[in-house]
Amino acid sequence: MLSKDINKDDLIVVATVMKSHGLKGMFKVRVETDNPKRFLPGESLLLVLANRIQEATVESFTPQNKYGLLKLAEISSIEQTEPWRGAELAIPDSRLESLEPGRYYTFQLLGLNVVSQDNKQLGVLSQIEDMPSGDIYLVKGPEGEFYIPSQGDIIQQIDLDKKVMVIRDAEGLR
Repeated sequence: MLSKDINKDDLIVVATVMKSHGLKGMFKVRVETDNPKRFLPGESLLLVLANRIQEATVESFTPQNKYGLLKLAEISSIEQTEPWRGAELAIPDSRLESLEPGRYYTFQLLGLNVVSQDNKQLGVLSQIEDMPSGDIYLVKGPEGEFYIPSQGDIIQQIDLDKKVMVIRDAEGLR
């Protein structure tokens, strides 16, 4: 049963519905989590679109790179999938696993203000790209865009409460 007190601010998006797939109620989704356990049969997800929230149970999931084909037990026809085009699939933040110190979820980092050690505003962390050597962060600021590596000593501090990332302003970084 779905609680009426669900606050959308407490939901973590794990996928986005792109379109219907086939006639039997499957969705093509863009996966926005690196935890494949979210899509195991029997897992509970929330379909969220505008002011509508519906609880649903994963029946099956077939991964396809950053996408996947998702079948929810409560949806059995293409007619039932169409109204959910563009919906987000989410979980309550209470279901997130704790991370070790210094590790963060993507949603926690996106939107952080990036500042230099002398508190000069450099921009906003707007995108995270997964690279073989480690993630790189795209920062968009008043002087343009630049990338910073997640590895190494460029990042000096992350304060989620203040929504700020302090970086060492290295030569050639910007």
